[in-house]
Amino acid sequence: MNRSIVIAAMAGLSLLAGTAHAGELVAPATQIAAASGQLERQTAMKLLRLVSIELNDHRLEDVVDYVRNVTGAEIEVHWIDDQHAVGLDPDQPITLRAKNVTALALLERAMEQAAVAFGEPGSNTWQFTDGRFEMGPKERLNAHTRIELYDINDLLFEVPEFADAPDFDLNTVLQSTGRGGGGGRSPFQGGNQQQDRERIPRDELAENIIDILTSLVETEQWQDNGGDAATVRFFQGHLLVNAPDYVHRGINGYRWWPSRLTKRIGRGETYRGTTLTSEDARKHRRDSELIDPRGPVRGEAARTDNADG
Repeated sequence: MNRSIVIAAMAGLSLLAGTAHAGELVAPATQIAAASGQLERQTAMKLLRLVSIELNDHRLEDVVDYVRNVTGAEIEVHWIDDQHAVGLDPDQPITLRAKNVTALALLERAMEQAAVAFGEPGSNTWQFTDGRFEMGPKERLNAHTRIELYDINDLLFEVPEFADAPDFDLNTVLQSTGRGGGGGRSPFQGGNQQQDRERIPRDELAENIIDILTSLVETEQWQDNGGDAATVRFFQGHLLVNAPDYVHRGINGYRWWPSRLTKRIGRGETYRGTTLTSEDARKHRRDSELIDPRGPVRGEAARTDNADG
């Protein structure tokens, strides 16, 4: 059963108990908010504040502190320390120029730059765990997983094909009408036999869907692909997925965030996951534009080419 459903049920029982017995404690509001995704939504809205900043070899830890101070969001970072050899390096230099981008996009780009510096592009990301926003290497985030059920019955349904459709004889209809109607032959002649063809078993269709899923969403994390973070099984028209939050985000986004404000980052070999956007950010032409000042700024390169021509 979905963990959020269990928490919501427990919270509801506690509230009922508090109503019946005045001396008993009522479930705290934070527990109810966690069940509905309210905590995650509040944090996401803070991190979607637009920022403009230029970073020139600034420490990664200073970048995270800047986002904390500007947005007020609580951010848990998985740093390298004495207990963990895998993590983000707080002293990793970050060089970026950002204009009118979300604070979340800034964090994503900074993490990606840190991953590239270690020769492991795409190895860092973020997720929500029990309402907390955490960021760092996927290897560390994989410690927290949950099971979700995805209904795929609509993807397993095959529309019947009618290869021999009946013909409509208009003359028969007119003749029947001329005789006063009633008792005439059916205007539909022949056909109406459904094409007899071999049906693809549902299990096989489900396997095809699983292949597509595991090849498009966080490919390296699935056990079927040699990873150790995510598993997927087919059961009675549903996919049972046990995976970290960032994998579930790549599959179906968040229930508490509009799908139209959820988008993928990168394509093909540069694919890095799924992120959230805001209405305010979409109004800006330079939304999600993060520029490495060591290279030409978009538009400046075009002006230089025109000048040379």
